[in-house]
Amino acid sequence: MVFSKSALGTRQARSAKALDAILESGDLLLVFAGESIGKPGGHDQTYPFLPHPDYYWLSGLRRASGVMAYSKTEGWKPFVKLVNLEERLWEGTRETAEGESIDTLAEWIKKQKARRIFALGQASAKNTPDGALSSLNDASLKVQEALNRARRIKDSEEIALVERCASAAAKGYLRLEEVLKDGISERHLQLEYEHAVLKAGADSFPYDTLVGSGLNSAVLHATPTTKLLRTGELVLVDAGADIQEYCVDISRTYAVGGTKSSRQKDLYDLVLKSQLSAIEVCKPGVEWHDVHRKAAHVLTAGLKDLGLLRGEVDSLLESGAISMFFPHGVGHMVGLRVRDVGSRLGTTARNCCGVRVRVDMPLEEGFLMTVEPGLYFVAPLLDDPKKRELYRDQIDWNKVESWRDFGGIRIEDNILVTASGPRSLTSAIPK
Repeated sequence: MVFSKSALGTRQARSAKALDAILESGDLLLVFAGESIGKPGGHDQTYPFLPHPDYYWLSGLRRASGVMAYSKTEGWKPFVKLVNLEERLWEGTRETAEGESIDTLAEWIKKQKARRIFALGQASAKNTPDGALSSLNDASLKVQEALNRARRIKDSEEIALVERCASAAAKGYLRLEEVLKDGISERHLQLEYEHAVLKAGADSFPYDTLVGSGLNSAVLHATPTTKLLRTGELVLVDAGADIQEYCVDISRTYAVGGTKSSRQKDLYDLVLKSQLSAIEVCKPGVEWHDVHRKAAHVLTAGLKDLGLLRGEVDSLLESGAISMFFPHGVGHMVGLRVRDVGSRLGTTARNCCGVRVRVDMPLEEGFLMTVEPGLYFVAPLLDDPKKRELYRDQIDWNKVESWRDFGGIRIEDNILVTASGPRSLTSAIPK
């Protein structure tokens, strides 16, 4: 088990406090790990098992078939699939699984005579008791959000694991700088990065490594291709590292050949200024919308100075004109998998500066966020007739034409919100 009993106990206590404000006497909450999924035609083969993150966060276990049960009277009670001889024979399982046998769960539930049963996590028809309320039920949404609130605060052991991921990723980015040159392919860069990260101790990757050069650098999620890098092009790499399902999510943009043109340097410096300004305001109590707006404000002012945007900065932000060049949210919650519990259930995320921002709540101490502003010249956006008409007076379309082959720039770090100010967990990676 990667986490100490003390850390797990603290998480369970914090979640219990949040749940007790929602649950009523006689309610029972079941958080399911999920079941292994067999491969079609694979006989006894299964896909690699990933526990539901709620279960993993509460139990520290990555085993299938487990359940964490909670009631206001008994607190948290683990039910696990016990390790048997056959499993040790074929898989050499070393993970211990403390708790009651999962085979006793059904009888235990009957004895509780629960008024309501909430089934969260990776529940299925096979293991969910009759009458249990699914995650789509309004009352279940409130219970789920209470658990999410507890999960959003990262404890010291979670932070330490993310820092290990950042250290492994740093080796990958160092390798990129060593091999990045004219004539190698995007795919080659991907393989060099991933080999270095795995060699540095990562288990895997939280998402497919993204590499885009030249025009491909304007593709937000660019799948590496056989395209060869050419001197003078930009290459955008968005790549992370995963250890025990905790991860980092990082982006860097390089100039092939090592020297940026004046145009590339102007926009790179602008994106970097935007990122540093946004990071600076990542403090407890600050609305995430304000972080996005800060980044967008810096980018808008800079593009106005370059003559691409016209009008007052605030008007350009309110109209969403900046979204033609900064078309995504400034970041998201990260930690336990690449999209941690940043969405507040039961609410609809608001737009900000023309885009749907991926987090819509005030920051709290212990939140771990990506901050990843970018500027891109994306042909489908620039050629959309409705967009061109909407922003005909706010964008100098003639000047935009000379930027069409620029590509894109994104800079991304993982920022821990603390009472003493924001702390980058990925600062070891040059930018």
